[in-house]
Amino acid sequence: VALPAWGETAAQDRPVITLVADEWCPYNCAPDAEHPGILVEIARQALLLEGYRVDYLSMPWRRAIRDVRNGVFHGIIGTGPAETPDFHFPEEPLALAHHSLFTLADNDWRYTGLASLSEIRLGVIQEYSYGGLYNEYIAPNEDNTARLMVLSGNEVLPRLIRLLELKRIDALAAEEKVLDYHYEQKDRVNPLRYAGLAYEEELYVAFSPAKPNAHELAKALSRGMGKLRDQGMIAEILVDYGVLYH
Repeated sequence: VALPAWGETAAQDRPVITLVADEWCPYNCAPDAEHPGILVEIARQALLLEGYRVDYLSMPWRRAIRDVRNGVFHGIIGTGPAETPDFHFPEEPLALAHHSLFTLADNDWRYTGLASLSEIRLGVIQEYSYGGLYNEYIAPNEDNTARLMVLSGNEVLPRLIRLLELKRIDALAAEEKVLDYHYEQKDRVNPLRYAGLAYEEELYVAFSPAKPNAHELAKALSRGMGKLRDQGMIAEILVDYGVLYH
């Protein structure tokens, strides 16, 4: 999606807002990618309409939260009020995540609530909230290796998929669009079987409680998103990622 044609000098004079997140494509992708992510592009364009330029940096999620909380950076992409209750939020989320469970095609297990997870060994990524799944199931069972395999580090989703293929886990937790996008990049259709939705989670860009202008930035993002929606630009961004607009 083309950015508005501001004058070169005027654009350079705009204050720069630095937003951070971990890579979670298609929501947040690599900063130098042609398509840096749905949330990145919505935030960048909305804030541009309000007079700000956005820099986007990628880093591990826990570090991103800590550094934004401490005022090292202005804001974080993809958080929610439950995870960062002290941050300043715009009026509405930028997207809705669907944290779901997936198995191999020949497995008929279905997620019917937290109790059903006791029947399987689940693979998850360390320090991800998965909506409410972390607090309600992962944290209480973190030391139970019969029920959980928790992976950390880089390239975690491909490693979880490999463990599933090797049948070392029975199911994995993943956001639906993120899992589909992983396979699309390999020119494949997601072959895993959908076994149920665990949690929906509203995804926001939120701003540092340590920055004096955080409240104004949240209000500016709300105003800019309203303008983007009125111009049909949010729908255009989603089309670029092959995502249907709701």
